[in-house]
Amino acid sequence: MDRQLLQEIKQNQIQPVYFFYGEETFLIEETCDWMTKQWIGEEEDSWNKVVIDLEEVPIQSLIQEAETPAFFGNVRVIIGKNAYFLTTSKKRSEVPHQPEVLLDYLKDPLPGNVVILITPTDKLDKRKKVVKELEKKARVVTFPRLAEKECEVWLNKRCKQLGVTMDEPAIRLLIRLIGNDLRLLHQECVKLATYVGQGGRVTEEIVSELVPRTLEQDVFKLTDCVSKRKIDEALGIWYDLLYQREEPVRILALIIRQFRLMLQTKTLAAQGKGEKEMVSLLKIHPYPVKLALKQGAAFTEERLRFLLSQAIQADQEIKTGKIDKYLAVERLLFRVLQSEA
Repeated sequence: MDRQLLQEIKQNQIQPVYFFYGEETFLIEETCDWMTKQWIGEEEDSWNKVVIDLEEVPIQSLIQEAETPAFFGNVRVIIGKNAYFLTTSKKRSEVPHQPEVLLDYLKDPLPGNVVILITPTDKLDKRKKVVKELEKKARVVTFPRLAEKECEVWLNKRCKQLGVTMDEPAIRLLIRLIGNDLRLLHQECVKLATYVGQGGRVTEEIVSELVPRTLEQDVFKLTDCVSKRKIDEALGIWYDLLYQREEPVRILALIIRQFRLMLQTKTLAAQGKGEKEMVSLLKIHPYPVKLALKQGAAFTEERLRFLLSQAIQADQEIKTGKIDKYLAVERLLFRVLQSEA
């Protein structure tokens, strides 16, 4: 949670309108829940808390709620989630939003009520007047995805809240397996805490045993074996994925993404960019960047371009029915494994 916002709420500095946006929706939800409990508690929650999905209901309906005084309490909280009408999203919405109603409300909010608008993306349309006014008159907080080190700190705190400790190697492994999705990390923390019990310790071995590998993680391993020309291991992972009934087209899509990332990081490295700059430019978690750089070192830029084109061609041949999907992916793997860097 934003530390400054935390202090403001604790000091009872309540703003009439809050605007939360960013990709880390789990933190946004937890922040909203915590703020609501601070202001109206759990007993009055049903009376003085309203949640509206702005993908289904127009903003003018939310404003009507915001103009309704609180029942049996001092604060009424109106949360408007999925405010995509404030973004550059090209999603077609049939909801007839009238942003001018929100603009009017911002001029004179009803005392005692708190409006929280949530946009689960960082792609705001800052050309829109309503966005400009929100940035001026609302309490704005951004919720970006956490970087790797921030995830480690968050996991440490979450484990303490759950009454357990987690070794540093276990934390790093969990992030490698799950990524920086806090919702998934929280779910795994709860599972691991339940397993070790109150006061228990989560080790790297326990994480390895209990946390399932994702398809993305398996494809990372597959491409890692490919980059090192470990034919038996690469094919072993491929056949294991088929045994788990993973869809070859989905596997191929991830292989294409990994080849593309390897090429992007190699090109950026040639331009003198460091890992932090690459993470910022590519807008992804640091771990895939680190892995792509390591894997890409096994190939020349020219070779990576060729392999990426071959993978894309295989995908097109599958989708146009020119080749069996299993055969297409297997043939691609053999081509890469048997090729020179």
